[in-house]
This record gives sequence, structure tokens and C-alpha cells, in this order.
Amino acid sequence: MNRRMVSGAAATVAMALAGLLAGGAASASAKPVLMHTLTKEIQSQHAIWNQHVFAPLGALQPPAPPCPENGLLPAPFSNCGLPEFPATTLPFPGNMAYWGGHVQVSPKIYIVYWGWGEPGAFPASQPCQSEAITEGSLSATLACDPDGAGKRMADFVYQLGGTQWAGEQTQYYETSSSGAKTYITNPTDQLAGIWADDTNDITGLPKTSSSNPPGAGNTYTDLAAEAARAVSHFGITDLADSDIVIAQPPNYSDPNALSTGYCAFHDYTLPNLEGGIYNGITPGISYTNMPYALAINSSGTNVCGENAVNSGAAGKLDGFSIVLGHEIEETVTDPGAEDIVGSGTSAQTYYGGWYDPFDANENGDKCAWVGEPLIVTGLPQQPTVTPIPGAMGDIKGNQGTTFAVQSLWSNQANAGTGYCAGAGTDSPLPTG
Repeated sequence: MNRRMVSGAAATVAMALAGLLAGGAASASAKPVLMHTLTKEIQSQHAIWNQHVFAPLGALQPPAPPCPENGLLPAPFSNCGLPEFPATTLPFPGNMAYWGGHVQVSPKIYIVYWGWGEPGAFPASQPCQSEAITEGSLSATLACDPDGAGKRMADFVYQLGGTQWAGEQTQYYETSSSGAKTYITNPTDQLAGIWADDTNDITGLPKTSSSNPPGAGNTYTDLAAEAARAVSHFGITDLADSDIVIAQPPNYSDPNALSTGYCAFHDYTLPNLEGGIYNGITPGISYTNMPYALAINSSGTNVCGENAVNSGAAGKLDGFSIVLGHEIEETVTDPGAEDIVGSGTSAQTYYGGWYDPFDANENGDKCAWVGEPLIVTGLPQQPTVTPIPGAMGDIKGNQGTTFAVQSLWSNQANAGTGYCAGAGTDSPLPTG
């Protein structure tokens, strides 16, 4: 994609084309909402354009309903069931819509460090030493955290509350049966719990697959089972506002991330969807799958944010706050992960909150990797992003620590036309 800014009449044409020819929506299932790696973004974009946009009535056929825009747009304008159209170096235009599901009005984030202290969790070349994490009244000790990534994630979650970046979520709301709106808040303290879980064995996770039958050995089932254990461990009663982050060490991370091409995902547990991958799991859990970002590499280059914003040692852990922040904010505004239950437009139940009606991109997807200089292979030119409006940038946490983040889609930005905001690189036009 051309990285130059589009303005004037060209912007109008570009937005019109994007609205009419956008890529596909996540279907009415329990499929998790993925944050693509940089290389996967490029590959997906080419595939969608070649197979659908330029040949919308070809061999790629939409599946049977339900879909997020089912019954609303005829072919070739509907992309029902195709992969989400990826944002690469520029934001994907078009404001998000509300689909009727709940949002996290008072967000609470729980971090589970699953298996970080188990033997073999980190490469033998990295000597382990314990890491004491204290965030306010919360504390935990990681048996091994050689890169400091575990502490970095806890620091980020503890400090994101009250920032302008997290404040972008407060424009979105849920409605009651009477039509009353309840808006998302931005409390200062959103970190609700930390658990270093070295009791429940993680060593089988790398042997799982997302294509395995539901149950033990299916990656999604196993991750959701750990999230359910966390619900019990923390004594969580407010599932509607809770996000369980399952953070994994490098040697025991989700094996599908690199092969499929994603950095992380978030999902929502409902029974009888996707063949029953969440059957037997507590329903209504919003969880984030957080593989070890530094372990997701292509041809020796990290594709999940290392040095994406900051150069050298200061940017080694950029990807952890960028990727985790992406998933946290998508969970806040769309905890139901676009799930739809039922068939036929009159019998569907929408669990999704806010996402784009044309391509199903959420507030993080629409702004993923904006500003990242891409070479022909799709790998980033290190170490910094191009300072275009909406690009990734640094923010100050509420305790003064600097964190790299991506921007988030704001329906109010750019004089109400919508744009990526919150990362200190906002559009110069006022909100409206």
C-alpha cells in the first residue's frame, strides 16, 4: 500500500472505494479476532483484493448466514465470511457501528503468567532469575523473566488507566432494552489481578492446534480452560467487565501464532460454536491470548513490534505494549468478539459491541501498524515509524513510564469522520 497521505478529492474517492470494496467480516462464529503480524497483513491484503475485490463473484463465495452484515449489503459489496480487511501503513476508513452486545463499562484486566516458571519455558541461553512484580496492592513473583517482558506488561496495564489513549474508549457505549446508553469509563486502576500460574501444566500447549477437534489438544479450548481457571483463582464475579490475559513464555507459546500469522487474539466463550471448542467452559469469559511477542519472528526479524517505535534497547519490548494494548482495547469495546448466534436475520443474537459494518475491523484492527515503513517483503525497516497522523507512538502512563502503543479508532476524530487517535499522533482536525 502506498504510504503517502490522501487528501481532497482523492480522499473522497479512496473512502468511497474502501466502503464499497472492503474486505471480509469475521463470520458468526466463535473464531477469535486476530491481530496479524506485519507479514500476514500484507499477504492477507493481497489475497483479499485479488480474490474478492477485483473478482467479487468468482470462486470465493460467501458462506451461509449469519454474518455481521447479513441481509444488509448485496454482492459484490458484502464480504460476509471473508477475512477482515487488514490495515497496514494507513488507517482503514469508515466509522464503527454498534451491534447490540455489551461493552466493558468498568474495565478490569487480569494477567495470568502461565507456565513462566516451568522448566524449559525460556531458551537455555537466557539465564533465569526471579522477577518480583508489584503494582499498587497487587504482587506476584515470576520465576523467570529474562527480557523483563512480564514486568513490562504488568507495568503497562497498571498505568494505562486514565490516559488519553485509553480515554478513546469512553465515546463508545452499550444500550439497555429501553434504549438507555451506558458509556465506557476510563478508571485510573484497571489492573485487577496478577497470577503466576506454574501449577497447571503448560508444556502441552505447543503441541496443540487450532484445527484439532474441540477439547484437550485444541489450542482455543486449552487457552479458554486456563482463562476459566483464572476466573476461579481470582474469584471473578463480574465477567462482563473482565478481560483475562493469558501470557505465555517463548518456548510454550501458542504454536499457531507464527504459522497462521498473528501476534495475539481475543475471544469470547460461548457453547456450541465452532464445533463446540468452548463447550464445558464457563460461558461469557472474554480472554486475550498473548503469545511471547519476541518469539514471533520471520527470517530472523521480529514481526510483532520489536523496536517498532523506539530504537535499540529502549524499543526491544515495544511489541508487548503495542500488541497487548491492541487486544485490551478491542476487548473493552467488543468483548463479545463479534459472535453471532442463530440463523436468519430475525433469529440472530449479536454478542458483538463495536466494529466496522463493512469489514468487521475493531478499534485496534483499523489502526494496526499504522506508520510502519514496509519494504517489499512486508518486514519493518527498523527502528522507527514514519510520523504520519495516526501512527504508532509513545504515551506516558499514569505513573510516568513511557510505553509504545498503536493508535485506536475514534469515531469522533477528524471532525467526526473518524480516524486513529490516542498515540500522540492524532489528526490535526478537531474531534466532532
